[in-house]
Amino acid sequence: MSKRKKASIVVISSLCTLSLLLMIMYIQGFIPFGNDKSLASMDAHIQYIDLYAYLKDVILGKNNFSYTFSNVLGGSSFAIFSYYLSSPINLLVIFFSKDNLRTFFDIAVVIKLVLAALSCSYFFAETFKEKINSNLKYAMTIVLSVSYALCQYNIAQSSNIMWLDGVYMLPLMSQVLICV
Repeated sequence: MSKRKKASIVVISSLCTLSLLLMIMYIQGFIPFGNDKSLASMDAHIQYIDLYAYLKDVILGKNNFSYTFSNVLGGSSFAIFSYYLSSPINLLVIFFSKDNLRTFFDIAVVIKLVLAALSCSYFFAETFKEKINSNLKYAMTIVLSVSYALCQYNIAQSSNIMWLDGVYMLPLMSQVLICV
């Protein structure tokens, strides 16, 4: 399979996932297309939004990871950072005001699900490059990648966003193990 065909599988599956997610969010009136609904429910609404506000303060130098009174009467926030905030996608929080953290949350979910489709399609295209030799197999690779990104587990975890990092990293880690 040519590099161009591999790249097209990755790009098409990513764009299909992005299009489907944006269409669903638009139809359902989710942020950023509506002002009343957000994927930030349950755990996200209770704790993630506050943690993102804290992360924004840390990045801007207004708070500290090593010791903070924001962390339940004082203490180190290293565990909170490691468990909840260490995703590279979270660095985008600096582009959003604290009033728009629910918008950031919804966009972060979309980015992570698109990355899941991207990494899955890359895994398929690289692992099965000799077997994807017809238009049907090409199309099925795209369908499987989009299905991986939009599977029930991922949608259910959209309110507990930290688990989505493992979803988009799994195909990449699998590819590394195959190459070793």
